[in-house]
Amino acid sequence: MLPIFGLMAVFPPVHIHAIELDVAPEYKDRALVPAQYKWDMTLFYASWDEWGADLDKVASIYHEMNSFKGRLGDGPDKLIQFMVLSDEAGMLIEKTWGYAAKMEDLDTRDNSVKGKYGQLVQTYMGLFAKLSWVEPELLQIPEETMKAWIDDNPELEPHRFGLMDSYRTARFTLDEAGEKILSLHGSVRGIPRDIYNSITNADADSPEVLLSDGKTVNVTAGLYSKALNTYKNPEDRKRIQLARMGQFEDKHNTFASIYNGVMKQGWALAQSRGYESTLEMKLNRNDIPKEVVLKLIESARSGAQELQRYHRMRQSFMGLKEYGWSDMFIPLLPSDKYYAYDKIIPWIVESVAPLGEEYQTKTAEQFKAGYIDVYETPGKTSGAYNSGNYGVGSFILLNYQGGLEDVFTTAHEMGHSMHTRLAQEYQPYPTSDYTIFVAEVASTLNEKLLLNKLLSEIHDPRDRIAFIEQQIDQIRGTYFLQTMMADFEIQAHQLVESGQGITAERLTKLWKEVVSTYFGEVIPEDDPYMTSWARIPHLYNSPFYVYQYATCYASSSYLMKQMDKDPTVVGKYLELLKSGGNDHPMRQLKKAGVDLTQPEILNAVVEEFGRLVDLLEQEYTKYLDETRVG
Repeated sequence: MLPIFGLMAVFPPVHIHAIELDVAPEYKDRALVPAQYKWDMTLFYASWDEWGADLDKVASIYHEMNSFKGRLGDGPDKLIQFMVLSDEAGMLIEKTWGYAAKMEDLDTRDNSVKGKYGQLVQTYMGLFAKLSWVEPELLQIPEETMKAWIDDNPELEPHRFGLMDSYRTARFTLDEAGEKILSLHGSVRGIPRDIYNSITNADADSPEVLLSDGKTVNVTAGLYSKALNTYKNPEDRKRIQLARMGQFEDKHNTFASIYNGVMKQGWALAQSRGYESTLEMKLNRNDIPKEVVLKLIESARSGAQELQRYHRMRQSFMGLKEYGWSDMFIPLLPSDKYYAYDKIIPWIVESVAPLGEEYQTKTAEQFKAGYIDVYETPGKTSGAYNSGNYGVGSFILLNYQGGLEDVFTTAHEMGHSMHTRLAQEYQPYPTSDYTIFVAEVASTLNEKLLLNKLLSEIHDPRDRIAFIEQQIDQIRGTYFLQTMMADFEIQAHQLVESGQGITAERLTKLWKEVVSTYFGEVIPEDDPYMTSWARIPHLYNSPFYVYQYATCYASSSYLMKQMDKDPTVVGKYLELLKSGGNDHPMRQLKKAGVDLTQPEILNAVVEEFGRLVDLLEQEYTKYLDETRVG
């Protein structure tokens, strides 16, 4: 481990500034991207042949595991042997799955890779089906007997949480025959998601748009985000939005069918297991009370007037007669500053100093070449994410464009990366995987730390306004928008669960109603945004995921405030990250001092948002007054 002075030698303190370049590097061929800006996939395997060998090895281990059928209750020794095999197979599954999934994400057009990924899915679905007897058989062991076995055998201790939690969810577990049927349908349930990803990535259009300056651009997912955040001309932003959303509008019936498939398969699975709704099934996995989600929606809806006030103020300051979604992201004082990726690394490393030497040193290490895929390339999946694979590492995918949003996205994903690394280092494999419910705490807290650093070092009024806006936009996007999506998602699933038909028109009508609840008349009814239900990947890929962005934001906001008051909170927070998945997430957060059943934690976010809007109004009015005097 580097001492703190060694760390600063690697990343010396820098002044906050931006490198004046026009655009991020554009690579038409992935082979031209320098190695330090790409994933090193040899960290997984040197070749597909090695990958295939591990795939065969997993099948062999599963065959051996299957020989334990009918013997798990014979005593703790048999259970220990089975669990050792299960862990070995699990780590290999993570490695083979991680390699195939990442290779596909690097070029979604490569059908040979798609074939490998399809082979993996089919292989594992078949293997999982063969072991569908395991949980029903484990539940035949009396709960007190299982507890005694774990107490008396240290080898079973890493599995305590998972084994004992099975008894909590036992009433939703089917018999062996039922579990086998559900396992056989596992790959089928993923088809709607796969179709959506193929349409929006591999088969996505990149229409050409003529801008007001006579230049033409191809509208990719990355360019769409950059344009809404940086293009000064509102007509150009609108053209880009129309081109991007036109791809979804033209196929809105297709997207409605896909989403209907996602919801129906979720409802079918929920009914098969005896749940009253898909939401209940999703929440029960991590023992999340439904009231937490409902209170979140209530809090965000009650605070929507502050959101609307912010946008009306923006419209006034921007002097726009017409205002809509395409105008919500451009800064009040637009800038052409380009934040070079290499220059933002030390900012992020320095910003996490309040979390201690270990966290800061390991953050610097995570920026090493091979763990981050930085730039947009043809066929690469859009967006940004972090994906950890036990025993291999924690990998970040970016599509870095160089705007301020990209700076904070990098800090965000590094929060995930550090959470993953600490969990894997401090937890054994069975409890190393943390839940989605706590996943966004580390990422959003990282963003807050970076913002604090930047605001403390910036005195230029234009930059101060930009960073206040950044924090406002963080709350707007992470708290209000994600809750709004969850609001829509719950109602859409309720339509399916009550037997109502799903069409593109019905989904658009529902989306408009929900958007109006949060934005009022700020977003016009004919805005292209009104078909955005078709564009949001999480609705298709991870149903009932998005609300957790909002609860995590509320948690990280509370933790940041407490850190200023109580130095012991940092230690509790780091323990949260290191705890991985060794307990239910609500209890993990309570150990760190956050109780999301208390409405004041959620309401505090709305209050924080209102204070920031007031501050922005003061700062911008002051700036205008000084500009007029000057």
